[in-house]
Amino acid sequence: MKIGKKLLAAGSCAALLAGCLALTACGGGNTQQDATADFKLINEGTITVATSADYPPMEYMDGKEIKGFDPALMQEIGDRLGLEVELKNQAFDSLVTAVAGGSSVDVAISAITIDDERAEQVDFTDSYYDSNLAVVVLKDAKFQKKEDLNSAELKIGAQSGSSGEAWAKENLKKADYTPFQETPDLLQALRTGKIDAAIYDDPVAEAHVAGEYKDMTVLEVIPTGEQYGIIVNKDNPELTAAFNKTLKEIVEDGTYDKLIKEYLG
Repeated sequence: MKIGKKLLAAGSCAALLAGCLALTACGGGNTQQDATADFKLINEGTITVATSADYPPMEYMDGKEIKGFDPALMQEIGDRLGLEVELKNQAFDSLVTAVAGGSSVDVAISAITIDDERAEQVDFTDSYYDSNLAVVVLKDAKFQKKEDLNSAELKIGAQSGSSGEAWAKENLKKADYTPFQETPDLLQALRTGKIDAAIYDDPVAEAHVAGEYKDMTVLEVIPTGEQYGIIVNKDNPELTAAFNKTLKEIVEDGTYDKLIKEYLG
């Protein structure tokens, strides 16, 4: 189910998204009163949230504060449920394990693509954003054609545990693949010639090449049709239902479009 798409016009976004969301929480009425009765939290009154804050504009560090579209959306959810939101910054490839463990965080939001493998360990909310992958290269790189990507000479990188890594391993089997813990490390490797191309989510890649990485360009957008979801412990379906209901309200009253405009343009 879709909650958002990067290329939708702001005026039409909410109407489409509201139609796509399912009302998975029980009954009507006040969200806070209905939703907080049954779900479990590690710390009472607080949603403890894991994220990997190295992925602007979705999530990033601003001094000691975690900012971006995902944290803002999570804060809006917390406010509507009458709960505090505590954000924890950790490695992307640890997020699923942390949520599945159920002892350190309640949920994770970090441009996490909904897929079957992750869904074996955690539950996903309804999707809140549609994305594709992008192949990023240096503007003066020798690999400047899509046909070059599956060359045995190509050195390619992606973030460990990401959908970019999964796509690279599945589709670029001739290439020399290197995983990276964080996206800045991936892009530094590209800039210094340790790899020839980086694969990661298109909205983040577009923001990078338009901003601090102007020496890079998007060689190709890979239409994967990915959808981001918030991950929740499987033993806490009531929390997933509460999130889905709140996400629906955020879309219907126009708040979602405002957040998209503020953080993603």
